[in-house]
Amino acid sequence: VFCVVDEVLRGTNTIERIAASCELLLSLADSGAICLAATHDLELCGLLNGSYDMVHFEEQLDEKGLKFDYRLRQGVANSRNAINLLQWMGFDPELVSRAHARADRYLREKTWL
Repeated sequence: VFCVVDEVLRGTNTIERIAASCELLLSLADSGAICLAATHDLELCGLLNGSYDMVHFEEQLDEKGLKFDYRLRQGVANSRNAINLLQWMGFDPELVSRAHARADRYLREKTWL
């Protein structure tokens, strides 16, 4: 069986989405299916590492928006673009600055406080 899963269970509670998605994707991998799974959940990537090969696309944001070259690269993506998209869409620069600070703090402290 060949299956493609894009952002499994998106829009659901974060904890349950990651737990359920992990078990579902591990089950598919163990079943012998050929499975391509797309996710932005870094936690899910960590849980699936070893059962799935991690690859990603890289993007660039310019005055016209996001652009992808659609070349697969090894590993989990380490770029961040959501906050830069807020800036590109014209949101208040102070809001963008606070969002950057909140994300940076989470990456340092691993908590959303």
